[in-house]
Amino acid sequence: MPTGPLTLGEARQYLLALINRDRKTIGLATVALDETAAQWAGQAHAEDMAENGYLGHWGLDGSVPEQRLTEAGGADMVLENASCFVDQRHRPLDAQARFDPAQIEKTESMFFHEVPPNDGHRKNILKPWHVKVAIGIAQPRATPTEIPVPCITEEFLDSYGTYAAVPRDARVGARIRVEGSVHAPAKVAGVGLARIDAPHALTASDANARRTYPVPAPYATYWPPGYVSAIPLVVKGERFGIDLPLDDHGKPGLYELSIWAKLPDSPDFQIVSLRTIRVKPRDE
Repeated sequence: MPTGPLTLGEARQYLLALINRDRKTIGLATVALDETAAQWAGQAHAEDMAENGYLGHWGLDGSVPEQRLTEAGGADMVLENASCFVDQRHRPLDAQARFDPAQIEKTESMFFHEVPPNDGHRKNILKPWHVKVAIGIAQPRATPTEIPVPCITEEFLDSYGTYAAVPRDARVGARIRVEGSVHAPAKVAGVGLARIDAPHALTASDANARRTYPVPAPYATYWPPGYVSAIPLVVKGERFGIDLPLDDHGKPGLYELSIWAKLPDSPDFQIVSLRTIRVKPRDE
């Protein structure tokens, strides 16, 4: 363990080392530190939690992890671990924070030593197909009576492809072009569309009450020829393409576009890309 306070960059590197130490306990490959869109999304969420005293996967703007990643410019599948205090007090953030390595160690230990059935953070750390992780760390300013505690996000990424841009906003019934490439060792399997209610602002109390976030199941999934599919997915080697309508029974909301693939370490198809589109009513 480091012997003194850590800068944000040093704290990220230390937590990365702890994550990879824990993955190695069952022989898993290391994950690399992602310093692109997922870092900005995860850091923003850590700061939101630290400033407002809540813990959860919903932001106070109603956002969910894949939405925050999408809106920061990312396109990979993301699964989030998060830790913070829950007293719902507003505190100013420390823009020049130095982080206690013992607190970083404590958070990772808490995640890794969870026991079933409440072991979602541990399972996330130990998913074999993760290849990257982005890390957000923030804490309030110290006071004469309060030692600051860091709030932390771990944004695990399944980065296996490159994908053409899709619109951030659309209307119900709009058709979008979905295309890209899924790279070895992954093999493209399908494309899905899910829908959840449009995000709305939450209080810290609301956010604290929403601890578990399940990735929404698709209302429609589209497969290559040979499978039953309302619209066939065209696959040529690593490349794929399809034109899809954004229409879950005419309902607006936050639509979630998923790319599914077969991975060597998974018996099932897994999502390797998950992006969100804000879909308005037809007549708005």
